[in-house]
Amino acid sequence: MRYFTAVAESRNLTLAAKRAHVAQPALSRAMQDLEKELGVKLLERHTRGVSPTLAGVAFAAGAARLLEEAGTALDRADAVAAGRRGRLVMGAMLSAIATGIPGEAEDLLRRHHPEVTLVLKDSDPPDITEGILDGTFDLIIAVESGASPAPLVSEPLWADSVDQALVPARHPLAKQPLLDIQDLAGLPFILPQRTMAPGWWQTLLADLQKLGLRSPLLVIDGGLRDTHIAVAAGRGWAAIGRSRATGALPQGTVAVPVAGLETTLVGVVTWRKNDHRPVLRTTIEAVLEAARQRPNHRVRGEPALPSVALPRVKTRRPRGSLPTAIEVRHLRALLAVAATQTIGRAAERLGITQPALSRQLGELEHACGLSLMDRSARGIQLTAAGSAFAGDCPALLLELERILLDTTRARRGMEGRCVIAAVPTATTGEILSRLIAATADQHPHLHLVIEEMATPFQVEAIGRGEIDLGLAHSYPALDRTGDLKLDLLQDDRVDSALVSATGPLARKKRLAARDLADVPFLFMERSFHPAFYDRIMSALRTIGLDPRVGGTYDGLRAVWSLAAQGKGWCLGFRSQASHPPSGTVLIPITGFDVPWGITLIRRKTERGEAVRAVLDVLKGLSEKKKAKRKPG
Repeated sequence: MRYFTAVAESRNLTLAAKRAHVAQPALSRAMQDLEKELGVKLLERHTRGVSPTLAGVAFAAGAARLLEEAGTALDRADAVAAGRRGRLVMGAMLSAIATGIPGEAEDLLRRHHPEVTLVLKDSDPPDITEGILDGTFDLIIAVESGASPAPLVSEPLWADSVDQALVPARHPLAKQPLLDIQDLAGLPFILPQRTMAPGWWQTLLADLQKLGLRSPLLVIDGGLRDTHIAVAAGRGWAAIGRSRATGALPQGTVAVPVAGLETTLVGVVTWRKNDHRPVLRTTIEAVLEAARQRPNHRVRGEPALPSVALPRVKTRRPRGSLPTAIEVRHLRALLAVAATQTIGRAAERLGITQPALSRQLGELEHACGLSLMDRSARGIQLTAAGSAFAGDCPALLLELERILLDTTRARRGMEGRCVIAAVPTATTGEILSRLIAATADQHPHLHLVIEEMATPFQVEAIGRGEIDLGLAHSYPALDRTGDLKLDLLQDDRVDSALVSATGPLARKKRLAARDLADVPFLFMERSFHPAFYDRIMSALRTIGLDPRVGGTYDGLRAVWSLAAQGKGWCLGFRSQASHPPSGTVLIPITGFDVPWGITLIRRKTERGEAVRAVLDVLKGLSEKKKAKRKPG
């Protein structure tokens, strides 16, 4: 691909060889091998140099696009390895959020590392501790709980004073500016049974008792949030920190300072010891920096930080570029290892030996300058950068398949063949008749292939490269991908019913809703095209007809045949007035009128010469038709 893009751009093998840093004979052999592998001629050779064929133009455009996308994928892996990209979920107690530290950390990341996404969720003990242990959170900001559990690491952030009482908003004490501990004697002191810091609660209780606490103790089976709910319900009071008191208090509660109470509470940031993602380290650094800006911070001079994987080798790679040593086989190797997490199974999946796969992975890491895998006796685990790059590999390999498909389409264009799918209507029949005659006259070397195909299938077939153009019914929202261009070729209306020519309804000049109420409606399944189905049903209900669907079909010819046999009625188009399907008559339905027509479906960027030639013929026919309609 690199070689061919160089040849296509320079149109000279000697210049392309210099640009690709390869000998000209080797480049020539590579081009011949590529044409043989694809089964199509990519280059026209002449005395002035070479020129890409139509297939060559398609292949060169796709190759340049793929190389650019691969370079961008490697940029993303670089950013992940450096901690500049990634997504983390942070759990924070409301008291921590009230300090402003999580919000400031988000601002720092947004300014300095815009590709880092931090999701902030509030949580209270013990849920916040369980969340960091089970992986719900990647890091948490909470109160110190003594020694961290073995899988966790904590660093102090700030010190807070627990010096206030949270009391019910309707209690008389809620109106006091300052409380004495004796004022609270009539209210139970509520303690949560499930807490992440039992040692700290014992310290708080001891401080309260020194002040002369006389409140009865009420231990509830719950956590901190349950404690606050109990206070709001009037069951007692709870101690609360100064930071939490400045934030949004639980509804139905009020915080009032308590004279003489000042128990220190330390806030910490906590993460899992075995999490070595660079983005985690970046985020923790932002949290520590945000905490340092607080006058009551407790950040240490040399805090512990997660260790991260260092680059395998130091290389300088221009942004957006792809090292020349990287080949498609390397992407497949990384993807196989990501799926199996063992060298043995990955090698078996790829059909190569384990040593060969190990060499390929080593080559990839060396070329990228990144550590992509952690190897251990248990197998292989991708690093954060490896996961990021492996995550892009399926899209890159899919793009490779698209390039081959585009090249195949272009080859068909070179061969002078255009495949047109059409819905079987009188209108499309007239369009195709004129098109075939005009094409034969203007481009006798072109071969038109006409296929009958329902509208929704045409969109899929063009996407797969099975057809080149489609003559389809004007269904709403035909192209949901945005890759196609839709041109209305002929206006039409759905305003009639097709009924059996020998049936009782055939004698009527116009049908009312009541005439069709008990006649089976022959229509498609909703799943065939929901938007059109809903539009027709809505239009029928507007005129007071709730049709009795007698059977669902996705083929017009089958529906017309059943209507001719008197099995029911089906939709009719105004364009069928002069030539209704055999055995049927077209009768207008009073009040029923839905815009309709025939639409040309084509690719926005059409590279095929044959297809472009057919489009030019269609354009000419359309202009002639418009000219005939003008008066005089």
